[in-house]
Amino acid sequence: MAPPRLALVFLVALLAGCGATPRWHAGVLLDDPDDAPRGAARPAEEVEVYFKPSLGAFDEKRAERRFNCGSTTLLRTAFLLEDAPAPPPDRDWEVVGLVTTEEFPRDDATSELKGDEVTNVFGIGRDVHDTYEVRLDPAFREAALERLRWWAARVGADAVVDVYATGEVEHHMWHGTVISFNVQSPHSPIYSGVRLLDLRLRDVRLHGTAVRYER
Repeated sequence: MAPPRLALVFLVALLAGCGATPRWHAGVLLDDPDDAPRGAARPAEEVEVYFKPSLGAFDEKRAERRFNCGSTTLLRTAFLLEDAPAPPPDRDWEVVGLVTTEEFPRDDATSELKGDEVTNVFGIGRDVHDTYEVRLDPAFREAALERLRWWAARVGADAVVDVYATGEVEHHMWHGTVISFNVQSPHSPIYSGVRLLDLRLRDVRLHGTAVRYER
């Protein structure tokens, strides 16, 4: 896959309406912005990839973010790419940054919308993230991993560890009743009885932590 022409390869923050968040877009969020890599990027094929073995208590398994001044909401759920992945090498490293790829096509056979209605009372019931499931098309797995390596190579990383994926959907506004401290979101820990308007499947992004081995 040919790299796009980007003015800034360390971090891409696409402005969408009132703004956006880097990890919802392709690029590298540097751990220390003042320590940007110097010199030529390493060849992407030299970057090692190690998959996340499990999603722990501190991992962001589900998330939502509003764009275009709140008119569009993206929902995403994390999932693993390997059942029993090989561990990374037993050596010291420093974290360079967090890598996120562009969207890659979903697998239509395993991705689906499960309805657009959400009813939730004190955490019991149907949540906004129960309305969908999105998985990566196996035919694009290698292309997605190549892109992950390409982004990591731009910042001089030796490897990308804890690699996992997120499947996304979007909806435009919602209709119904929500009792919550956040009136913009249809998700509520108290009460939510809504229909998500124009709910549609999106695709899949890969994420990981770019690291540089201690020499």
